[in-house]
Amino acid sequence: MKPIISIVTILLLLSAVWAQDSPVETVTVRGEATIYEGDIPAARDEALVDAQRNALEQVMGVQIKSETAIQDFMLADDTILSMISGHVKDSRITSEKQEMEYLVLEVECDVVKELSPEEAQKLMRNFSCVVGFTTEIDGGVVDDNRIGNKLISDLVKADFDVRDISQMLSLEGYQAQFRKAVDNQDIAAARWIGRQLLSNVVIVGKAKLEMKEKKEVTGFAGVVGVYVYDCWLEARAIEAESGQIIAQYASEFEGVQGTGNTPQKAVTMAMTRAERAFSKDLLSQLTEYGGKKSRPITVEVEGIPTYESFQKVKQFLSNVRFRDSEVSDLGFAAGEKSTFRFNYSEKINLIAIKLDHLPNLSVMDRSEVKVICRYSSIQ
Repeated sequence: MKPIISIVTILLLLSAVWAQDSPVETVTVRGEATIYEGDIPAARDEALVDAQRNALEQVMGVQIKSETAIQDFMLADDTILSMISGHVKDSRITSEKQEMEYLVLEVECDVVKELSPEEAQKLMRNFSCVVGFTTEIDGGVVDDNRIGNKLISDLVKADFDVRDISQMLSLEGYQAQFRKAVDNQDIAAARWIGRQLLSNVVIVGKAKLEMKEKKEVTGFAGVVGVYVYDCWLEARAIEAESGQIIAQYASEFEGVQGTGNTPQKAVTMAMTRAERAFSKDLLSQLTEYGGKKSRPITVEVEGIPTYESFQKVKQFLSNVRFRDSEVSDLGFAAGEKSTFRFNYSEKINLIAIKLDHLPNLSVMDRSEVKVICRYSSIQ
């Protein structure tokens, strides 16, 4: 049984640069796991992962929650299991004991806090994005993220996995990078944010609202106040991997106007009107960007013994997200190499990691467009 570990919260632990002489902090932690049907080796593996997670929490000072983040028929946790070794450089079990139905380990872990840009680039998801948005009303920044939240909702509907940028608040340097990314739409700062959450798309922007007019109107209800606000939106989407601007939006020079009998109602109307055009335009550009990522990939599996096993592998590939065509194959021959092909728009690393955690399969090699696996009847 594999532990359920949060892809979102662990990913926020990543930092931007990892040199050869990166500092390593050694901590002693406890890890535990339930012993199922007397299987001590399996419990030991899970307890070691639990200890590594605890070591990350202790060094980073951030709690790692148990929750999944991507909607897939397989858990994203396997991705995390493959990444922990990039943070916990070495682990040494110093003691082991059984407590009731639990196996408890004491483990020394050498934790490297930072991940290199090269390693982060391999793990970035094309359809994972992070949104940073601020709102300014009459010259002051306010705690109003309605436009950002509406954009996030639209992105999720468009099949993007959206990371919560607020979970980065505890990271050193976050506030300065966030201000540069949002206020100045600074590309380097946006790329830094993307690397922390392994998101290849970083959307930063701001809404600016100013009162244009305040007047009194006489009607059936007597004299009432009328407020008029103008709203300007600007945003850009940056590909963290390359630093390229892949989508951009700016309101017309005169802004979008909203009216109401209170300032709040006028602001809401102006924001609502401005957001409609903004989201539609930005999503259209991002959809075009996603289409450019699609390319043919090949999965080769050596040694599949039966046609039933062959069909299971093909069914797995048919259920993969971001597959842009049907899965084709070159036929089945027992014990020989089986080849599957389809178009795919995400990073091939995501498929490779999942294949490597399927029963009987081991990934032997991978490239940008090919994964080579070996089938073994021994689990």
